[in-house]
Amino acid sequence: MTKLSSLLVLIFLPALLWCQSPEIVEVGAIDGEINNFHGKFQWENISMDTVHIGFWSGDERLKVGEESIKAFPKQIVSIPFTIATEGYVGGFKIGLRILSQSEIILKEYSVEGRILEPVKDVFKAYRNIFWPFRSKFQLVNFKAGFIGDDLNAEMMLYNFGGKQVNLSQASISDYYDVSFEPMEIAHNSFTKMSIVLKTDSLLNPGFTNETVQVKDRNDSLIFSIPVQFTLENKPSEVSSDSPYLTVSSLNHDFKVLQTNDKRSVKITLSNAGRELLELYKIESNCSCLEYSIDKASLTSGESVEMEVTFNATNRLGFERKTLAIFSNDPRKPTVVITFLAHVK
Repeated sequence: MTKLSSLLVLIFLPALLWCQSPEIVEVGAIDGEINNFHGKFQWENISMDTVHIGFWSGDERLKVGEESIKAFPKQIVSIPFTIATEGYVGGFKIGLRILSQSEIILKEYSVEGRILEPVKDVFKAYRNIFWPFRSKFQLVNFKAGFIGDDLNAEMMLYNFGGKQVNLSQASISDYYDVSFEPMEIAHNSFTKMSIVLKTDSLLNPGFTNETVQVKDRNDSLIFSIPVQFTLENKPSEVSSDSPYLTVSSLNHDFKVLQTNDKRSVKITLSNAGRELLELYKIESNCSCLEYSIDKASLTSGESVEMEVTFNATNRLGFERKTLAIFSNDPRKPTVVITFLAHVK
């Protein structure tokens, strides 16, 4: 692309923009006590020239982190912004424009979300302590994903340690990347922690609950925090010969039990496919739910009984527990069986 054609792109792009709806940047629900919400979005320089871009905001609450940014040809730049939430509650839509040096509109966005009522007592709401931080949540939950994918999670942290904390050099070893917005957090201020879990073939399918350490560049501990996630093998191509796990019941109700009682049920697992079915792992989400099974491999047409026992020792009330079966069935690598009980 010549400089003339690059210039024509910049000239005619605004006309195209007015025919299009603004791109939506959805920030979700923002806790009102945070006061300053930090976010990011991306913009691509589609021209073959280096450009300097500026910004216009339709509301003084939204400010872009830098007055101007230099973008090289075909470069995707990350644009940080801050939304001041103090004194505002409810939904919002704020227009944001990217401008060239000559103030031509290169891109238009609509930043949308909702600001919640601030909590009256931060210490009660942010009760989980990861010194020098507090959080509303007990752990970072990546939920479930496939091995080979990146899983993302976020958590707001409140600094109550009595002094400013600098997290610009913070890192987590092994499979995690971590970033903070802002990176310097004053006492009685918030930061948004974003963690990426990079899975690969070295990780096994199943549920993981572990504590990770966030350290500085000198390998000194800043704080520790628990994380949890469930990984599945990516579904492979299905053929008529593929292993096929069938389960006699995906839901079972033990009904009413007395405290300290035990009750069992037998569930049949079968291979309705032609190739060998491998049961990689079976996991319970509670020590009160136990299982026993004789084999982990089933040939075509073969079945096995799995005995599942609910132990009501020291339990009371309505219970909902699960068993997750991880296998090489390409149709559904993970099958979850749900068990109910009412302990009196």
